[in-house]
Amino acid sequence: MSTIDEMVDEIESIILEVFSEHGEIDGISIATLGGKTIYSKFRDKSDFKISPAQMAAGTTSLVFIAANLFEKTFNQDVSYTISKGDQQILLAIMNESISGSVLFDRKLAELSGLKELRNEMTRLFLKISAIIETSKFFKKDLFVQIKRAIPNSLSIAIINNDGLPIKVQSNIDASHQSAFIYALYQLTNSILGEKKDYMIIGGQFHSIIIMKIDEERILGIAVPESDDAQLGKVIGKIQEITRDIE
Repeated sequence: MSTIDEMVDEIESIILEVFSEHGEIDGISIATLGGKTIYSKFRDKSDFKISPAQMAAGTTSLVFIAANLFEKTFNQDVSYTISKGDQQILLAIMNESISGSVLFDRKLAELSGLKELRNEMTRLFLKISAIIETSKFFKKDLFVQIKRAIPNSLSIAIINNDGLPIKVQSNIDASHQSAFIYALYQLTNSILGEKKDYMIIGGQFHSIIIMKIDEERILGIAVPESDDAQLGKVIGKIQEITRDIE
């Protein structure tokens, strides 16, 4: 099993080679399915202001929502999303281990052939996914860690700071689950006038815990616990996991 530094070095070597071969590419971002940046590289463009963390969380959310829409519409898995702007094209791809996004210069990409570039990027992300799956980083993925640490959780939702789902496992529709979590998080912040540590919605037998993970992500988790001591243990586990993945 490779160390995280070895994994990043290997990914960087591959991506630098891709950059040298493709002037059409303005940026590449690799993230976990929980929206955490693994590696990103962007060409120096003064008109491109988004941070690597925003790119990771935003595009992971984008492809997750698209996948849900596609599955509900056609009962099929989504392969990719392509968004075209005046100057740039965003390609986002999700596989079983990672989400990847590529920002293209639109004119150059369309001259080269977008379909060929898309197929090449799909192969690239599969190659990177295989590297990540054999590394220690993969075992530190937030969603995976929480599922392992709290196996009796009834739902887990990771959303971005705009309230959109990044990764949701729930019986409730992902968009609705995300909207509820975001609304509650924002409302309590407004009432308290400060960023809160965490929030508990308690019932007779179950509870929902909502807390901020980092600047880009918020977590909502439902558990079959109502006892204060047990809830304290759950919160402690989550806080330990989030500290470890930063």
